[in-house]
Amino acid sequence: MKVELAKDKDGYTAKIAGYKHLVAFGYTKLEALDELTGVVELELDSQKEISQIEKKIAEYVRKLEQDD
Repeated sequence: MKVELAKDKDGYTAKIAGYKHLVAFGYTKLEALDELTGVVELELDSQKEISQIEKKIAEYVRKLEQDD
């Protein structure tokens, strides 16, 4: 399971690889990742799966903050 973040013309798209419906948009990297967390919580039923994905998103956010 991998978090993917891509720049587009208006901002950033964040998604979880392997889940075509877990996609979110934000004007900044952090906003896109925050929106992705909300999408994950709305779309998935398994609390275990939600927790695993949220952990991956949090790791990605920490990496972004360290790079700044």
